Amino acid sequence: MTKISKQTKLKALIEYFEGTTSLKTVAKKYQIHPRTMQMLAAAYRTHGTDVLLNPPKVTSEFRVKLAHWAEETGASYTEVAAKFGYVGIQQIMAWRKIYRQKGPNGLLSIRKGRKPSMDNKKRLKKKNIRKKASKTTDQQRIKELEDENQELRIKLEASKLLASMKQRTNKSRK
Repeated sequence: MTKISKQTKLKALIEYFEGTTSLKTVAKKYQIHPRTMQMLAAAYRTHGTDVLLNPPKVTSEFRVKLAHWAEETGASYTEVAAKFGYVGIQQIMAWRKIYRQKGPNGLLSIRKGRKPSMDNKKRLKKKNIRKKASKTTDQQRIKELEDENQELRIKLEASKLLASMKQRTNKSRK
């Protein structure tokens, strides 16, 4: 399923409302699903270009209001689109189903996005393991650096001692 731009949808709506062609013909021409085109047309009729350019902000209260009205009146998706200016048919279907099963509280607790693949306990445990691992690697690195530092000090002292011995032998030969 391809995403259709707002400009294309607006062109399709304008062409349809000019009255020269049918809704199905316009939908086919612009590759918009006929049901979506029907909902867009109904919403455009009552809300104008705001349907596309300034859609309603989806909040938990908006979802409850929409689902409550749709269930109470038994409205179709096209009627819902006309009343609220929202044309997301999949979301409307899901919200109505949740409203029927869990009531308004079910819609208030909906979160956006995908469910996390890990619960919080596992995530925290993994994070703590990483912290411990980074501490041990940091401690190992510090130990390695201290050993290297000690080795370099010993080599420096040895080279100083060797240089002073060479100096003494060079003076005694003269």
